[in-house]
Amino acid sequence: MKPITTILLAALFMVSCSKDNEDVINVELEGQWELSDAVCFCFFDENPDFSTHKISFEGSTLSITNSGENEFLTNAEGSYQVSGNLITLSNGNQYRYSKDGNTLTLTFVDQSEIADDELILLYIRS
Repeated sequence: MKPITTILLAALFMVSCSKDNEDVINVELEGQWELSDAVCFCFFDENPDFSTHKISFEGSTLSITNSGENEFLTNAEGSYQVSGNLITLSNGNQYRYSKDGNTLTLTFVDQSEIADDELILLYIRS
């Protein structure tokens, strides 16, 4: 009887344990990020304020705030997927990402048929 009880208790213990970051897709992306610069074939005012654009990775969800004149990642809120260093957003757009310290760089995976769709977004962890 004792071995059966031990096995049942061990099984119960293993089932009851869970990871804290179970829904986190990529730990290094987790948190809030503020746009510091955008490199593209875009026309901005002389001193654009990119800080009004923020993104937040929480678990498997991306939240986006566009409160200024310049809007980025429109229609991309919601779930996202990561494969290697490629992020696929809910709107289907894909970005390659790299992280260096508190700087996150998102580079749009452009379509070869469109000449001027290059976009690089530089974020600082906030």
